[in-house]
Amino acid sequence: SIEKYKELIDDTGLMNEVTTADWNEQTIASWRHSVWVGVYDPRGFIFKPNKYLKCVRDGYCLERMHRAFDRGLMQYGMFAVTKKE
Repeated sequence: SIEKYKELIDDTGLMNEVTTADWNEQTIASWRHSVWVGVYDPRGFIFKPNKYLKCVRDGYCLERMHRAFDRGLMQYGMFAVTKKE
């Protein structure tokens, strides 16, 4: 989890205070949006038959990632920290 990584960074003693943020809410829509971009503009898919399997696999993986973020199984976070002088 984001908090566990924060604790690991803090425990090193090499860094100043760590700031974290959970960005799940801000990024959740982008997972499905990236699939729909390909649906709305399928030129890259239609004109490259050798990429059909890759496109289907990527769409499947992005949907699975969306569900994992939505259910709390995955987190998308941010860390901001500076090294101690």
